[in-house]
Amino acid sequence: MYVRKGHNDMNNTKIEWCDSTWNPVTGCYNGCGYCYAKGIARRFGLHGTERDIEKRALDIPAAKAGKKSPYPFDFEPTLHRYRLDEPQKLKKPRTIFVCSMADLFGKWVPDEWIEEVFTACEKAPQHRYLFLTKNPQRYAELHKKNKLPLLKNMWYGASVTNYLQAEQTNRALGNCQEANLFLSVEPLLEDITKYDSWVQLCFDNITGWVIVGAETGNRKGKAVPKNEWIDNIIDDCDYNDIPLFMKDSLIPIVGKDNMSRDFPWKTGQEAKQE
Repeated sequence: MYVRKGHNDMNNTKIEWCDSTWNPVTGCYNGCGYCYAKGIARRFGLHGTERDIEKRALDIPAAKAGKKSPYPFDFEPTLHRYRLDEPQKLKKPRTIFVCSMADLFGKWVPDEWIEEVFTACEKAPQHRYLFLTKNPQRYAELHKKNKLPLLKNMWYGASVTNYLQAEQTNRALGNCQEANLFLSVEPLLEDITKYDSWVQLCFDNITGWVIVGAETGNRKGKAVPKNEWIDNIIDDCDYNDIPLFMKDSLIPIVGKDNMSRDFPWKTGQEAKQE
């Protein structure tokens, strides 16, 4: 069985805003119609079943008929403990997107799994770690329990592609502003800037970085952002001095010469927690 490089181990990635992806946890129940990860997991999975999530915590790679796969249970949430030491093996600093094949902060993920991932990050402080979720309330819950590391090299992101996500993100991130926080507006599905929740996230000094991109792939009914939606995001970020990173998927809409590629750690706006 061929396993696509870059999704099972810590390898270089085509995601423009990081150097590597690392997947100590895979699988998700968010059910997004545009999810690329689910298709990959189903294609290369072993189609195993296990209802008890604790039994989907693996200490060694799964194998079946001599064929290894990083997705023994397809897209069912799975902890791969044997991957937790991967960051320590890389001495050269990298910016790592943690769990590109999962939502680590989904309601179905035990606190213990998240804590194991955090501990692994802290054991390799030479790297910068980027987390991303559609359930930012989990950040606030972990912060309240003193389980959310407030470290300079750890960034916590939330997907903000529509009104509902903007509302829940504003409520959640306002309760953990001590952390490095960012917004991922990908795919951009509507003019997100017209909502009060977006305004508060940007104008109340809550978010420290914004990533924006268009939907990719060949999904029927794929959303195509309007130029004015992108312009509004650019204006808000510029006004509030928020670093903005525009993904290549926006080039056909705005043109290559109008792309912003800012990182907060390169503009001196990374938080100073130690």
